Amino acid sequence: MFPFFYVARASTAIGVSPIIKEIVQKQAHSTRLTLKEVILMGMLAIDKLDDRGRQELADQVHQMQVNGEI
Repeated sequence: MFPFFYVARASTAIGVSPIIKEIVQKQAHSTRLTLKEVILMGMLAIDKLDDRGRQELADQVHQMQVNGEI
């Protein structure tokens, strides 16, 4: 499972990036969950990925950062 500091870092990312905050808010609205629950849901989903899937997702997110999408 994820240590506590990962939740704090996710919270910080949402505060810093309006794009990420908007995505999380849309997910929260569509699933009727709180923002914290959506973040935890994403973290749990990542935890279920195998190593290759995690790396591919990390590469995709990194590319989004490089491209200025997030």
